[in-house]
Amino acid sequence: MRKSNYGFNLWFYPAIAFVLAIFGQTLLCGLITIFAIAAERDEWTSRQTMEAFFLGLVNALVSVIVGLFGIVTWIPFLGTGISAILGFCSAAVSLIVLLLSVMGVLRVSRGEEARIPGIHGVVNKIFS
Repeated sequence: MRKSNYGFNLWFYPAIAFVLAIFGQTLLCGLITIFAIAAERDEWTSRQTMEAFFLGLVNALVSVIVGLFGIVTWIPFLGTGISAILGFCSAAVSLIVLLLSVMGVLRVSRGEEARIPGIHGVVNKIFS
């Protein structure tokens, strides 16, 4: 495994970023991404941490959207149904983020590309 400028394996940064995406820590994931891009200057590490950041960002955006519809849940009868649908959607996205993040951690710890579906293409366009 290749070592970073600070003595860590290069897969350490994306692995931490994916764990932070699981826990919904988008700001810390973004800080790890900025650090990996600025300090390490390794394209593979930067791409993988960026994939983790975008995955966490998707989770955060879904939480914000569900929160915006929170006022609709005050409507009697209709609000209960909408709340159930929004809760299901939020839980489904969180489960998908969990599975993709675990897959990402396992792949980057072996030195492979994380290849998160949908996000991998966006990151490739950014680095092209």
